[in-house]
This record gives sequence, C-alpha cells and structure tokens, in this order.
Amino acid sequence: MIRTRVLPSLFAVTLLTTGARAEPVDWANVDGWDVAYYPGSKGCQAFTLFDEETAFFIGFDGKGDNPALDVTLLNSAWDMIEHGEEYPVRLRFGDQAAWTLNMDGVVLNGYPGFHILIDADTPSARQFTREFKRERVMLWRHADQTLGTFSLSGSNNAFTAVRQCHEFHRKARAARSAASRERSPKTGDPFAS
Repeated sequence: MIRTRVLPSLFAVTLLTTGARAEPVDWANVDGWDVAYYPGSKGCQAFTLFDEETAFFIGFDGKGDNPALDVTLLNSAWDMIEHGEEYPVRLRFGDQAAWTLNMDGVVLNGYPGFHILIDADTPSARQFTREFKRERVMLWRHADQTLGTFSLSGSNNAFTAVRQCHEFHRKARAARSAASRERSPKTGDPFAS
C-alpha cells in the first residue's frame, strides 16, 4: 500500500490551516450515500452513517499534484484512538483478500477514527475502489477487535457520483485558473494594472 500525506480534511469542515469555514457543497444523494464537494480538500466524498454510530467517507483529495483516494472511518465510541498516531487496520471487502492499511488516528469534530490518503493513480488504489464498488460488505478490524461489518449497498453508484463530482470540480478549477492567467498583466511588474 502506497501512503501519501495525511490531512484531516473530512468531516471537519473547518480548514485547519486558516481557520476559515469551508462548507461542503452538496452534489447528490445516491442510494443512501451523500456525495458532496469539500472545498478544504478540493475533492468530492461519499458519506454514509452506519448504525447511527459509524461515519464513513470515501472519495478524493485534490490538493496535491496528484489526486489521492481519501478514506475515513469515525465512531464516537473509539476513544482509544489518539490523533496523529499510526494504526494498522485490516479491511476486507466481501470475500476478497484483506487489506492492511497504515491509517492515521484522527479526531474530527469530536469523533475519533482512522484516516488514510492513497495515491489515486496507483494500481492499489484502483483495486481498492473496484472492490469497494463491487462487494456487498466490508469488515474493519484493528488488532483483535472488530470495528464493524458494514453494508456496501449502493457503493457502486455512490462512487460513480464521486468521480463525476470530482471531475466537474477539477475542470472548473482548471478553467478558473486559465481565466485568471489570461487576465493577469503581461509585464514583469506585479503591480501594473
């Protein structure tokens, strides 16, 4: 598993670097999954709540040069998790071979959990999303403890909406950037009007 930078950009809509609010922009509700664009991470996420206790996010973080697959699992009862610590977490989609993810402990809006960013351009990330979309359940474990077995009903359609949302916003950012470059002065004087 290739691991990239880890930023707690999900669930907490407050930008940690600036303190500014960055409310998610709703995109769609697909088969019980809420899909939204998160300005703080410059990416789209699918969110669902399992058993009224466990929050799950999956989508993209677009802040870097390459997009990252962004996965977060939160539960208010997991008070043993320390923010910033690394935890080996096992994840199995259906009857597929288990993944071992070195996830960072996070506490977002008071909810402890696990978070990881994976370079989205890797074969591992593509396999991860294929299994997420195709399988019917996912089982999460840390050490000898089962964190939960959760239904993936609607995950295929939800992740398709995440991709559409992310691509739309990526193109919109690129168009704004190109328009900004066209309006900028052609001189070397940054103060020229």
